[in-house]
Amino acid sequence: MAKKYSEKEFKKVIQKHIRNIDFVKVTLDDDSAIYGFPVKFSDHFLMMEETNDFTLAGTKIVPYNRVISIRNNQYDKISKAIYADEKLIRFNEDIIKKTNLDNAESLFKSIKKQDFHCAVESTKNKNFLFSIGEILEVSSKSVLINNYDPAGRIDKKPRKISFKSIDLINFNDNYSKVFRKYLK
Repeated sequence: MAKKYSEKEFKKVIQKHIRNIDFVKVTLDDDSAIYGFPVKFSDHFLMMEETNDFTLAGTKIVPYNRVISIRNNQYDKISKAIYADEKLIRFNEDIIKKTNLDNAESLFKSIKKQDFHCAVESTKNKNFLFSIGEILEVSSKSVLINNYDPAGRIDKKPRKISFKSIDLINFNDNYSKVFRKYLK
């Protein structure tokens, strides 16, 4: 599915949704979708406050080139009205401001500086990889994650993830904020 707007028009649409604090559905190049509120974007990334069951579920960052479409239809407007009526639209402006979307290196450095663990979905040799943990090191081409498993055991060797292979980045979510306290 191709974007129905020119690049310039598409960026204006994103900016409008951020300005209006719109609830949207973002469709990605693999036909998956993210529901939530776009809060910031650059030429490289789109930053969303993801939602789930009428809660803010964390911050999701998507490489901008993966975004195919953004929908804000009547059902999305009803969802926004419910979030507003329930006083659930509470973004942490400090996190938004301190998260640098200029490039992947600056993004991961800014997440590390804010002391968040993150989850990274990536593809390597057509294999899906999920990594979650503390950001140990950031270079100009990759990030080193101290990965842990669902039992809280930290891998013996940190995972090096090439920026080129990253599909999604998640941080400031309840799972990683709570689970990090129970690592072994």
